[in-house]
Order: sequence, then structure tokens, then C-alpha cells
Amino acid sequence: MGEQETTKTQDSVKFKGEEDALVDRMEEDEINKQLTLKNLKINPPCSTSLAPVALPPLRTDEPVTSIRAALAELVGYAHITNYKLVANGKTLDDYGDLAGVVECTKIEMKLERYCNAREHVLRLQQLLQGNPPVVTALIGNSLYEKKEEVESSYSRGGKSGRKKDGSVLNGSKKSNNSKKGKKDINKAESSIIKNYPIPSADDLCDFFDGATGLHDLNSEELTKLEATMRLPTSIVFLAPPSARRQLLGDLCHLRINITEKEVVFVTGVRDGFYQNKSTTALLNPAPHSVNPNLRHALLDCLLEISPNFSRLWNAALEAAQERLALTNKDEPLQALYRVAKNSQVSSLDAVFVRPSWLVPLPSAHLKEQIAHPPLPLIQDTYGLDWTSGIQRDWNEELQSAREMPMSTIQERLERARVIHKVLLDFGDASYKAVKAIYEGQIQPMNPNEPMRSHVYLHNFIFISRAVDAGVETFKMSSGDRAAKKAASRDAQCMAILHRMDVSGLYTLATVLVDYLGTRYVCQSVVPGILQGDKTHTLVYGAVEASAQLTWTEEMHQLLEKYVGKHAMCATRLQPTQPLTDSRLKEIAKLRTEPPLKQDEDEATERAPTTCICGPIEGKGIKGSDHRNYVLDLTRLTPRDTNWIPKSEGGTGRWEDVGMSNANIPDSLHDDEWVTAVLRQELVTQLTHQKMTSYLKSREAQRKKKEEEKREEDKCDNENPTNKKDSDGVEHGTDNKQEKEDTFEKLPKKKSLTPEGEKYLQSLRYNVNVFLPQLRSLKGVDDSAVEQLEVDEERARQAAIYLWDVVLPKMTQEMREGDGHQLPLDGKSMIELLHQRGINCRYMGRLAVLAALEEAKDFAALSNRNGGKMKSVTRRTMPLSWMELLEVEMVARASKHVLDSYLNEEGNQVIQVIASFLSALVTESEETAGDTERRYKKTRKSLDIDDEDELAGLTLVGKVFIRGRKEVWNDIEKEIGRRFRYRLTIFNSDKSSGRASHATLLRRICQRTGVRLVAKNYALGGKSLCSSKGGLIYSYPIAPHDIADVVPLMKHAGALSGEGFVPCVSGASLPSLHILLPDAKATFEAAHFSYGARALPQALDLAQEAAALYQRVVDGPLHLNIARCLDLTAAILFEAGEPVLAAANASRSLGLTVQLGGFDCAEAMAGHSTLSHILLSSQQPENGIQHLKAAAYLMELLAGARYAELANCYYKIGNFYQEKNAQAALEYYKSAQNCPHSDRLAEGMMAKGSAMLYAKLEQYRAAVDAEKRAFQLYTMLLGEKHELTLNSQKALQYYTKLAVQQGSKKVEQEKLRRQEEAADAIASQIEAEEEKQQKKKKSKGKKKK
Repeated sequence: MGEQETTKTQDSVKFKGEEDALVDRMEEDEINKQLTLKNLKINPPCSTSLAPVALPPLRTDEPVTSIRAALAELVGYAHITNYKLVANGKTLDDYGDLAGVVECTKIEMKLERYCNAREHVLRLQQLLQGNPPVVTALIGNSLYEKKEEVESSYSRGGKSGRKKDGSVLNGSKKSNNSKKGKKDINKAESSIIKNYPIPSADDLCDFFDGATGLHDLNSEELTKLEATMRLPTSIVFLAPPSARRQLLGDLCHLRINITEKEVVFVTGVRDGFYQNKSTTALLNPAPHSVNPNLRHALLDCLLEISPNFSRLWNAALEAAQERLALTNKDEPLQALYRVAKNSQVSSLDAVFVRPSWLVPLPSAHLKEQIAHPPLPLIQDTYGLDWTSGIQRDWNEELQSAREMPMSTIQERLERARVIHKVLLDFGDASYKAVKAIYEGQIQPMNPNEPMRSHVYLHNFIFISRAVDAGVETFKMSSGDRAAKKAASRDAQCMAILHRMDVSGLYTLATVLVDYLGTRYVCQSVVPGILQGDKTHTLVYGAVEASAQLTWTEEMHQLLEKYVGKHAMCATRLQPTQPLTDSRLKEIAKLRTEPPLKQDEDEATERAPTTCICGPIEGKGIKGSDHRNYVLDLTRLTPRDTNWIPKSEGGTGRWEDVGMSNANIPDSLHDDEWVTAVLRQELVTQLTHQKMTSYLKSREAQRKKKEEEKREEDKCDNENPTNKKDSDGVEHGTDNKQEKEDTFEKLPKKKSLTPEGEKYLQSLRYNVNVFLPQLRSLKGVDDSAVEQLEVDEERARQAAIYLWDVVLPKMTQEMREGDGHQLPLDGKSMIELLHQRGINCRYMGRLAVLAALEEAKDFAALSNRNGGKMKSVTRRTMPLSWMELLEVEMVARASKHVLDSYLNEEGNQVIQVIASFLSALVTESEETAGDTERRYKKTRKSLDIDDEDELAGLTLVGKVFIRGRKEVWNDIEKEIGRRFRYRLTIFNSDKSSGRASHATLLRRICQRTGVRLVAKNYALGGKSLCSSKGGLIYSYPIAPHDIADVVPLMKHAGALSGEGFVPCVSGASLPSLHILLPDAKATFEAAHFSYGARALPQALDLAQEAAALYQRVVDGPLHLNIARCLDLTAAILFEAGEPVLAAANASRSLGLTVQLGGFDCAEAMAGHSTLSHILLSSQQPENGIQHLKAAAYLMELLAGARYAELANCYYKIGNFYQEKNAQAALEYYKSAQNCPHSDRLAEGMMAKGSAMLYAKLEQYRAAVDAEKRAFQLYTMLLGEKHELTLNSQKALQYYTKLAVQQGSKKVEQEKLRRQEEAADAIASQIEAEEEKQQKKKKSKGKKKK
């Protein structure tokens, strides 16, 4: 029934067993508590003067690496890297746990000799670049205790919801924190809460402020402290030691610039570091004649050599402590905000799992690094583990981990942990290998072939490009587009099998990496497949294009058991020679290499048909380790017949629509559509419907038979002797009881009847229908031909159901808002579509349906304004739905168009990307006059230096840079081909003002891996994309605005729904699926208990689930842990503990931001949840901060017409209504200006605005707002509804007050005019009198 149904069925069958396992886990937790290590100390090395370190209580199942991690943050120990931990005379294994030190009270720290000084020097360089240690003690230190508290809430079942007496929180009781919050609200109400404005989504320079709701926190003081924490010291590696010096034990020669004037030369040996006799002119690695100061750690050596360095280092430690005092009370989000605002890109990537598409502007101190460049790498192994000196056999590690025992919870935990670690390391190694291939550091295995056909083997990872490399390989599609899509489908199907966690059928570790226009396929190696002698065996399918299909009973049974039963793939007869004669002749003509020689057994004549389960291109290989591997599993569902021409058996739905546009192809003939298949969710949905209908009909038949039998028994038993008994009360009661027992037993059935199993098997889909170049079985097996016709019709019906039912239903759901929130961005929208079984290629059809609904709403609005309609529907089509669809279509088409540009020879990557983005985020292109005027205006207003202006120019050779019109033409052609749609919002002749350029820019950067500097760009204006000659400049996005281009990775072991995501080296990889059913069952049990209002049990289960997940991933950075914290916050809030709920919600938000970035959809939901909890817990200032952040993210991610944005502004206005009426009025106006999809909510907002206008004595505006509410209430609810009548009364009252206010204003104006007239007359009289006086005086003078 598909993967989802299979997982749900397995979980429901195992749920009772998982409930029993919960009891076992609780008992194990009690044992673990008893095995907690206390009073444990670390004794420092004898050669140092350090004091022993007291460790906090540790569990015996914690890894030894946790001690190393704690010491790496401790002052005096942070710079020590080469040491071992010894307990009871035995060296502790770093990859083991602490079970071996149960009876030990101290652990010895013993220094080890260096094999390579690179790691140690890198660690010191990291400390000197602004990261000095701040922890002075592991017990009694506020920072460490705070971290322990956070980690305990993430895992270890930290009972933050338990009171001191051990009793679990009860929903009827309130905590003291709640009472304290009530006191705080009185203070908050008496004080004026600052109203920080919400930044505009187009102002990307305020991205970090808007996405967090925070503002500069102690920025000036922190900036000074961080400048002190960054030492001006730089380390440079000199020439490698000579052979003679290597024999003497030299590892490296270093030049250390303490300051600009002080330089120290150091030699690294196996025992440590010492000062040598070198000078700036001569290298002499011999020890210094006076005092070489040999120390095991380089930092200790420098502290002894240079007093200046010692002074700077002590000042950095003091500054770190002062900074800690300022930031120690930060919540997780505040700490992340500081990192984002004050760090460089590398520091940002070290904290955040998902690389941000916006990075902060480089700080002033980064420019100083030009004189002091970062430490160069001595040796880059591109993913190889240089410490062990051997390559990792990824396949053996993965398969061995999968074969680990699973009988107990501890064994399942260890198994899940090892699998997760192997897959995570494999993804990181694949990333590094692809980067090395792009840089030309790894040589191909077949250098004589064209570059597109090159394959690579590095670190036991087989890497190839996802291109159509030729006709030698057996496949049913052709072309590079189809090859890229087939590789993605293969990884997706491998992910389904991985999540099934099957035994006996093995899959390879698979990772896809998209980087600068090329898709790389990285896989672990099947044992024996690359060896000279044939040590592997093909047991299923075919490898050569002209070869016959191979089949073995063992492999077929495995595929039938897992692929057939769980994925609903039918087993069907296929031609043993699958390709047609014409295709075989074409292959023979185009073949460049002779076919592989077949064995005698393979060359023998076989039956004309072969029974195949799964895709015909799939292969089964038995490796030299005797494991059965499945490869090239390109599909688990049939082709989508909506994308097949009607003449070739398709549904003809697209032909019936008749889209007429120059950019939309007339035909559906496309190599890529061969790989277009139905989604697994759609198959599951259809199977559920049919099985439900079947079970209902069987139940109706059973009831009918029972009723008939009961009537027959009643007729047979009706006679004069036993009539009394037959009519007795007891007889009817027995029948009723029997009926109730039947209904009780029916839902508890765990398995179907044999007839039901047979019917379920008949619902499987043939995944090999409508394949091109596939040989027909006509004349070979007529029954197989008839079955094929039935299978084709079932595939057509599934596609018709998708077109006629699912797509209109999805559109109606968006209109009505049934049971879910409108998607916030492209990622959440794609997840929603996939849940409904809708492929991304149907976004064009969904946009057409959305446009039809919008047209209906517009017609209804016109009729309402014209007085033709007396009533309207409550819901309207959200405008943001169609905008999101177009944004996602443009972003996906842009990725393919940009890839084609980057694959052109001679292009300069950054310039092409900058010009491409500039074309997409503007409305037109500049003329020469526009460019000249903008240049003069910019220089005059910003006083830009010539050096800064030239930084945006790139001097290149003859490179073709396309203009805006050409870029958009290519994108619209790709949209027409891929989605069969014509844009109406973006790049439209009639500008509708609905294009959200910031939203589009964000999504394009996420889909292409481009990272921009966070600054204001002139979005929506005019662009400059190309210029003649070698001097090229682009606007509004210049080449220097692009910080980086990172690869995109799709991991076969990732969580369901994770596609290609940006990644960088290290832990920045997709969140992987955790193969621990116990954790999933515990989390689901917590949800069930929460729904049943069993809050104490739900709290324990949620914390237990978080503990299980963290023990697998060795840390809190996983999406499932964030979900557990969300559930914990919800439980505590319902239990009457809002302060504890806010703490857990804050930690969840911090985790979500680390995992997905400041602007992920989950972060917006986290802000909304946290604001609700904080406002309820009487913390209004913090609550409104998160509500504003949610509003900013809504506008950035979904545009200014997002349906929930008006409601968010209205909530903010309600908050300010009693505290700042003018601010509330501004937010009410913003809410009114936002489009509404719920007319009733619009009326309520208008009602609230009218009340506020009346409070401010603006009665004229109150009348207008109340009139709007009255009109909406009348059309929605009728004239006699209570809300309508109340609105009518209010409207009359406001009208009366407005008239009185108007009359009063008229009287005041009349009086003012009369006074002005009187003043004017008086002034005139005074002037005349003064004039008369002057005349009299002049006459008197004349008489004299």
C-alpha cells in the first residue's frame, strides 16, 4: 500500500509491543541513574601546573568524546589536542562509553607525541581568531550549568516538568512562576513598551533584525570586547622540513607574527614546539641558543617566548569573561542573532546546519586578514581520514551496521547510532570529493573518454555525472534531462527502502550533489564490482543494453517481499530480450565498445518471458560478500499518463485543455517525461480508498448473511411450544450483545483474510507500462498482453483521478482553509503537494485553477459593489497561493536555465550569476542614460571611493552575458515546457503589482546555492545585465555581492520530504532519518496521551522520545528533537506552566533556526507559538517581539498578500491598543490594507478598527470602518444576526457622534472665522486711526 501505509501498518501492529518496551526503557533509565558517575576528576599531565578538574555527574552510556568536548572549552585545557585518557591503567577508547570507569574516581590525562602538527596548529589558530575559552570550571560555572540545563531538557529525560517533591505537573495547578508573571505584567503595563517598526521585506540589510525581532544588543560594548578577543597574531607555515630534518623529528617550521613588529620562528617536533634560530632572511630550524622553551603545546611555548603575546592572551581571556557576563542570560535565539550579526561566514556556517542564503556584511576586522591570511592547509585529503591513514569501506560499514542485533533497546540504539554516523560521514566525504573533482584534484578512472563520461573512485566512493553517457547501459530513457531525473528517482526509491529498514535486501549509500550546473552521483561500492576478476554476480535484470534479463528465485522473492508487497509493485511477465529490434540495431550502430563477453550459462537460450518485480531497468547483484544488492531502482510507481500523448495511450487531459502559447510545446514528446511517474502517496491514497470500499462491502455482505440466518432461525423456531422462549427478553439481549461483540472485534483485526490479501495483491501497479522501445509480447503470451492492457488502464485511471479529483480538491482546500494553514514558502508548499500525491510539474495546472477562482471572486466583488448581489461566500481564494506557485515555478525553471548557462565554455561563474539574478528581480532594463544618472546619483549620495566602485567590475575576455529579455525568454520557455503554464504575475506586460521580488530572490538562491551579502538591493526597478567589451558590471546585484555558491545535496538517508538542500563541509548536511522505531513509537504515544489529556504521561513520553533521538545523533541538532520540544512546550502550557512552556518553546525555536535558518517556515511557526505562550505568561514585550518577527517572515517568505499576515498585524494592534493607541492604529491600517481570504475575519477587524477610531475621537473614520463591518456582516450573516444588529447600532452611534463632532467643528470654524473677521476689522480700524493720528501730527508740524 506504499511506503507510508506500510510504515503505518507496521507501527500499528508493533504498537502494543512498543508500549511494553516503554516499561523496559523506564526500568533501564532507573538502572542508568544508578550507574551515574559522580565525584570523577581529571588529573592533568605531570608536566603542567594545571589543577585537577572535577567533572559533573556523567552517565555510563555517555561517550568518552563528551569529556574531550568539555575540556575543549576549559581555560588551560582548550589548546591541548594530543592526549589520551587513562582509567585504571587502561586507555579509554574515544568511540566507546564510560562503562569501564564505574569504580574509578580519577582519570589520568597523559600527553602523546605528535604524528602531525596540523590539527594542533589549526586549533590554536581558531582560539586566536576570537574564540578564547571562557569556562573556568566544569562544576559551579554558570555557563556550563546553563548548557547542562539545556541539554537535559533536550535529552536524558530532563524532568523540567516535575516539581521538587517529584509529583508531575497537573493541569489544574498553577506554578509559582505563573504568579510571578502576574506581578511582572503590572510593571510592564506601567512602563512604555518600545514600538520597533517591522522592517520591509525588501530591506535585506535588516534581515537578521526582522527575522528575529531583535535589535543590536550591547553592540558597541560587545564590539570592543570581541576586538580584544581577536589577537593580531598570525601563523604561517614555512617550507616543509627537509628529509634530514624529518629524520631528526621535525614536523613543521612556523613563522608566527605576534604583532606587526614582533616575529617568532618555531619548529614543531614530535615532543612539542620550540623556538629556533631562524630569521626573516635565513631558515635555521636548530633550537635557539639561549632558551628554546620546548613545550608540548604551541600556546605554552609562545607564552614563554613573548611577553607581548602573554599580555594579549590574558587580555583576550578577560574580555571573553566580560563578554560572557553580558551574554550569559541570552536565550538561544539571541545567541544565534549575535553570531549572525558579528561573525564572518565561516563562523556562521560553524553554528548553523543549513547555510543561510544571506550572510552579514564583512566587518572591518576582516579586511585586516588580507595582511594576515588564514592558515593554509598542509595537506588536503578531500574527505579521507588522514589520522587513520586508510580509506573507509563505506559499504562494509553500512551493511555491517544494518546487520547489528536488535533484540534489546540498547542494541537498537547502538545500531541506529552507528548507521546515522556512517551515513552522515558518507555525505560529508561525498561533498568534499565533489569539490575536489570540480577543482581538478582527483583524476578520473577513464581519462581517455570525454569529460562528461568520466567516473571517479575516491575514498571508496564511486562518483559519476548524471548525464546520458551512451547506449551501452541498459535504460529506457535517453537524454541528459532524463538522466538527471532518473538519478533523482533512484535516490528517492533507495530512501524508501532505507526507511523500510528491510533485512536481506541491501542498498548502497547514495548521495546526489548539484554543483555549478553539474549533478554528481556518489555511491558506495558493491564488493567485487570494480575488481579485476569477476567476484560479483548479476542475479536480476540486465547491465548491457543488448543483454537479456537475468533472474534468480532468491532475488525475486526478496523483491516480491519488500518492493512488491510494501511498495505495491506488481510482478509481471516481461520479454527476456526487453528492447525492440529497431532499438537493438540502433545500439549496435552507435556502440563504441564491444559488448561484454557472456558466460556459457548466460549465452544459452532462455524462455521468451521473465517474471519481473519492480522496474525493468533495476538490477540485482550478489557481491563478493554474498549480499544481495539492488541498484537502479528508478521508479516504484507507473508513468504518469497525463504526460503521455493521447495517441500513445495517454489521458489526453493536456490536449483537451488546449493551452495556446508560443512557449508551451504543442506535443508532450519529451525525453524527460519518460521518467515522470505518479507519486507514492497517490498510489497509497487510491489503495486505501479501494480497500476501504472493499472491506465495507464485505462487512455489509456479512451483516446481510447474519440477518438472513437470524430470520431463518427465527422462522424455524417459531412453534406453539417454544414461542415464549423465542419472544423472551433474554433472546433479544443475546443478539444485541453478539452484535456489540462483533463490532468490538472488527477494528482489532491485525491481518486480512486470505480473500482480502488476494484482493490487496490485485491492487498492485505495473511500473513498466507505457515504456518506449519495449518489446511487445503479442504472439508470445496473450494472457500477458491482456494483463498489460488492464495495467495500462489502471495507470490511466490513477492519472485521471489525480487530474479530475485531487487537483480541484487541493484548490478548494486552499480556498476554504480546511484543517491546515496556507503554505508559507515554496518548501512547505512542495511538502503539502507531495502529501496529497501531487507532483511538482502540476503547479502550472494548480495556478490555472487558482486564477479561475480569483476571477470568480473578482466577479462577485464587482456584482457586490454594483448592488447586484445581496450575499457572498465567507471564503475567497488567497492571492498568495497563486503567487507562491509562480515563485516556485520561476525558481525551479531558473535553476535549470542557470545550469545551462554555467555549462557553457568560457563563462565566468560569478559574473553570469550576478547578471542572471539582476535580470530576475527587476521589471525592466536600464538605458545608457539611466545608467549614467544612477552612477552620478550614487556617487554623490554615498561618496563612494573609486576602489569600492571598481570592486563591482570584472575584467574578462569575450564572454556572452545575456540581457534581461533573453534571460526571461529562456525562463518562460522552460516554464512552458516543464509546467505548461504562462506567467501572469512575473515578467507580465500588464504589471499587477503582485510580484514579490524579495520572495523570488530568496527562493532562487535556495534552489541554486547562491549566497548574497545582506544589504539593500533596488528590487523591482531597472537592471543592468550586460555590456559590450571586456569590462562588465551588473545592477542591482553586482559580482562582489555574491558571497559564495554552495553545493546542493540530496541524501538517500535523509528524512522523508527532504530534497536538494544547500550544504557546506562539516555537519551542514540534510537531517537524516533515524532507524529507531522505539523513538517514533514513543513520540506518537506522547501525542496520543496529549490528545487524551493525560498530561503527566505525555510529558514523560515526549522527554523520553527526545532522549532517544539525542542518544542516536549525539547532540540536539535534529528536526525530531525540535518537534519533541514543541510537544513538551504544548504539554506544559496546557498543564498551567507557561514559564516552563516558554523555555522549551524558546529552545525549540533556537534548534529550528540552527537547522533551517532564520527564515525557514518552521521558524515562523516557532515565533507564533512562542509569542502566544509569552503573552499568556505575562511577558508582553518578549511576546510582541516574536509576533513581529512572525509578521516579517510571512511577508518575506510568502509576499505582502499572505492570508495570515492581516491577522498577525491585527494581533499586534490589539496588543498596543491599551498602551500606544497611535501604534495600534498603524497596525490596524496595515491589517486592513492586506488582502483577506476570510470576509468574516475582515469584518471583525473593521469592527475593532472602528472601536479604536472612536476611542481616539476620530468618528468619521470610525463610521467608515463600522460601515465596512456592517456591510460584510449583512451579506454573510443576514440582517437579523446579532453581530449585524450590534454593528448597525454602533454605526448609528458613531454616525451621531460624527455629526455632533462635525457640527461642533462647523461651529468652531464659524466662530474662528468670525473672530478672524472681527480681528481684521479691528486691525483695519486701528490702522485708519493710526493713519488719522499721523495726519494730525503732520498738520500740527506745518502750522508751527
